[in-house]
Amino acid sequence: MNDSLLDRARQGDAEAMEAVLGEVAPAIHRFGMRMCRSAADADDVLQDTLLAVTTHLAEFEGRSSLTSWVFTLARTACARRRRGMKNAPPVADDAAAESVSQARSPEQEVSERELSVMLGNALAALPEEYREVLVMRDVEGLSTVEASAAVGVSAEALKSRLHRARSALRDALRPMLEPQAAASAGQCPAIAEVFSQKLEGELTKDACADMERHLATCPACAAACDALRTALGACRREASASVRPEMQERVRTAMERWRAGVR
Repeated sequence: MNDSLLDRARQGDAEAMEAVLGEVAPAIHRFGMRMCRSAADADDVLQDTLLAVTTHLAEFEGRSSLTSWVFTLARTACARRRRGMKNAPPVADDAAAESVSQARSPEQEVSERELSVMLGNALAALPEEYREVLVMRDVEGLSTVEASAAVGVSAEALKSRLHRARSALRDALRPMLEPQAAASAGQCPAIAEVFSQKLEGELTKDACADMERHLATCPACAAACDALRTALGACRREASASVRPEMQERVRTAMERWRAGVR
């Protein structure tokens, strides 16, 4: 986000404030949908977070990134609504389904729609601590530093949690992405976590070479890495899903309350 825009918003410029809210709203709503699994709760999380931004933006000192700060506010709003939601069914993600590129073949569109639905179900079934790091890192694209600041853990702890979360996601999507994969040999590494470590730049040059040699001779592990790569690609496409028109109404409501001095 443009620093000048942020500074103007912090100083009370209404046009800049509305632009800031409009920029962060889609990510907040997606996060709320994934964490609360209720459209109504996600809308409330969005509204609460936008109001918190308008109320406290002037106090934001920039010690962390704005993204980290906003996601911290969103996590707090989610926590107030997540109790009692453990057994709730996943919410149909119509926006994600609508985001499929019209340039693709009908077969590709069907396949991506099916993957989007399975991804939503898989994310909903993951433990909350796994789901939130996947959404932050692999859907919304926060950096490790930004995500760790939002969650309130060290970068090392965040990465460790992310590796386990990616491995769990791969396992959940295996029926679709690896329907005929052979079983890994007993000496095979936990390849999904190793591949995740490679994505985070944690493998040494020698360790990376060892992994590549193993993949060249182990079809099962190669298929697992391909599946994880496909799953993470689907995660990234979630962030391009269309924004519901109601979101603008939430921004307008926050702006009206901000102008009226309602906190």
